[in-house]
Amino acid sequence: MRYLVFMRNSRSRPVRRALTTVAVAIVATLPVCARAATRAPVSIDTRIDTRTETRVVQLPSKILGETRTVHVSLPANYRIARQRYPVVYLLDGQVRAFFDLTTATAAYDLFGDQHGFAMPPQIVVGIEQRDRGTDLSRNASLFSRFVVEELIPYVERTFRTVPYRTLIGHSLGGRFALDAICRTPDTFASIVAISASLSDSALTEAKSCLRRDFAAGGARARALVLCVGEQEPRMRAVSAQLVSFLQDSAPARWRVLEVPGTGLGHTDTPLAAIPPALRFIYDKSVWEMPYAAADSMLQRQGDVAALLERELVAMSARLGFRATASAKWLEVVTRTALARGDFGAAASAAQRMIDTFPELLAGYTLLADVQVMRHDDAGARGSIQDALALLDRLEAFDETQRELQRVSLRASMAALSR
Repeated sequence: MRYLVFMRNSRSRPVRRALTTVAVAIVATLPVCARAATRAPVSIDTRIDTRTETRVVQLPSKILGETRTVHVSLPANYRIARQRYPVVYLLDGQVRAFFDLTTATAAYDLFGDQHGFAMPPQIVVGIEQRDRGTDLSRNASLFSRFVVEELIPYVERTFRTVPYRTLIGHSLGGRFALDAICRTPDTFASIVAISASLSDSALTEAKSCLRRDFAAGGARARALVLCVGEQEPRMRAVSAQLVSFLQDSAPARWRVLEVPGTGLGHTDTPLAAIPPALRFIYDKSVWEMPYAAADSMLQRQGDVAALLERELVAMSARLGFRATASAKWLEVVTRTALARGDFGAAASAAQRMIDTFPELLAGYTLLADVQVMRHDDAGARGSIQDALALLDRLEAFDETQRELQRVSLRASMAALSR
């Protein structure tokens, strides 16, 4: 039997995840200071807002016989980064409130302790509906083909993505999202159906499709999030039947969340559902190594580099694509090698962090730490200079923090020049 997960409030104190997953440069550079002191295709009309990294794309569709508008929100510092990102596809992308809420949630990067895990950054694709009744109901089969055969290939051809996709829909869009399990069962790993307009026949079809997926098996983790407002009695009745079915039938690889709709009406539910839905989809039980392995890494027990690679294999099986090491764990590998005096391994790990996450200052300051320990002050100055050059290119909201980082880096450079 599969149980449903209900939300609970976290009491942990949030701490900003600086530079995505690692310590801020002002902290990461302290060892250096201390050591130095002692010693688009042509057919696509793309308008780019470089300040927000949101692109408005006019995508010609042979299937629909017309050009469609989609909004693509890219993670911060996408132009500098090299990593690949999961993608969230949002129906009714023309509703600015839905789109802004989803992009803000996708960028949420706070955690409470060293075991904390923030959601990976995501690309958000908002799909405009010209006529909701046509796209999401009367012409749903053709619109589904447009999404699967034209839009997704365009996104994955144009942007750096991993094959992990989430589909979010509200009302008719919620029903369309559930129908995607029937029409294209392997396209979306996660579905968010909010106030889904399900008839009895649509509910029967959804159950049938889910049964087929459950029977097909497989190792990839799947997620389904449902939310219906308390002020939607008919929808609540149908949703309750679906929830009961999932409790009785869903296998362990299907995680299911029912977001409470207490006091909510039809237009309230997206606000209540989208943030917890994405947080649930990117839960650490799927996207992070288990606590025991994390403890071994953090306590520097054994061969942490080999442990990290083993856990990445297990994570890859859960996600359905080849997972890569996060900056957080590359920093742990680097600092462990430094603590053990293995400067060659530390330098390799720090360089791997720079190559994988060139948008993170901490990789450069870690490499500088290693170079100082190897008495390579010239190399350390070069690494800090690289960090200073990067600092001016980064998109920053917190200008005070940027200036503190600049002061710290310059102080390290001055100390190394003595």
